[in-house]
Amino acid sequence: MFGVIWLHVVVSPLQDLSNIPLWWTANLGAALSAPAVPLFFMISGALLLKDERTSDLSFLFRCRLPKIMVPLCTWSSLILVHLFLTDPAAGREAFGRILNNPVAVPYWFLYALVPIYLLSPLLKRMTDHIGSSHWRYMMALWIICTLGLHTLRTFAPPELELTLTEHWTLNLNLVGGYLGYFLLGAYLDCLEELPSPALLASASSALAAIIALGTWWDSRTLGYYSTRFADYLNLFTFAYAASLFLLCKALFQHREGGDRQLSLLSALSFPVYLMHPLVIGVGKLVWTQLFAHPTPTTLAELLLFFLLACLVCILSGLLLASIPVVCYLFTGQTYRQACSLSNLQALFRGKAKKTD
Repeated sequence: MFGVIWLHVVVSPLQDLSNIPLWWTANLGAALSAPAVPLFFMISGALLLKDERTSDLSFLFRCRLPKIMVPLCTWSSLILVHLFLTDPAAGREAFGRILNNPVAVPYWFLYALVPIYLLSPLLKRMTDHIGSSHWRYMMALWIICTLGLHTLRTFAPPELELTLTEHWTLNLNLVGGYLGYFLLGAYLDCLEELPSPALLASASSALAAIIALGTWWDSRTLGYYSTRFADYLNLFTFAYAASLFLLCKALFQHREGGDRQLSLLSALSFPVYLMHPLVIGVGKLVWTQLFAHPTPTTLAELLLFFLLACLVCILSGLLLASIPVVCYLFTGQTYRQACSLSNLQALFRGKAKKTD
């Protein structure tokens, strides 16, 4: 959740290669955050494909799809209003293409997640009845034919790009390739024998360093910010996301009980994801009024802007989840669910229990 916010806060600083301290701070944070979106897909796969309700078509259309579609429509409407007020031409353009282009760039994730949700009852039935060898085969197909070819094509000289581009009849890029992350999460969640946490932590650190240094080398060579090393569909990000997922599984799988603060942040992650483009957009307008420039230009300003964006998103999520009439519209949770997980009542009840 915080990684996604960071990635969209540092869009402008990453374009300014002349401000070395600011650029390197933004780049290091972006490298650490590279697997954030893949991890969202993986966590969704791990949770949905072990939930017996996932195979129920009635539950899908009655509960699960509305839970993401209603808040998506609500926040998209607010962003459209913001666009019409600040740039009417951009607002009209965004509204006209809303079916195939999200009104905010980060919402592409949900445009990919909805088709995966539609497939989830079939995927549940399939994955419930396949053995480990077929799981590995399915993952190998995705890694080789989608991630492997994409990585080779991205780094190959231009004259070899066509050579490494598969014919459209052989394309296994289902749902843009992100279905593979959804299935990967479910596959890794089923593993019982895991590498040691020390090895997984070392692998994660090494891959983050490769992405950061590779991005620096690539950007310096090209003269502009390059995303080749941090691309969600390359092998570096895949390996980094898988290592982090397994590291958390290794560290916490035998932990008894839950952490209320982590549970609260987890429940808030969806509304925070939805609101952060609007918060950042309005934040830039306020920042311009205060400092005469729309984005942070120093390290202190960058960190302050990021922390304020996170704080505003979390507090706004808590407040919206505390209002019965609008809770579901903005968060996808019923008010009863929010009272036990993610609103002010849940927060203060948790503090009271801790004090007692």
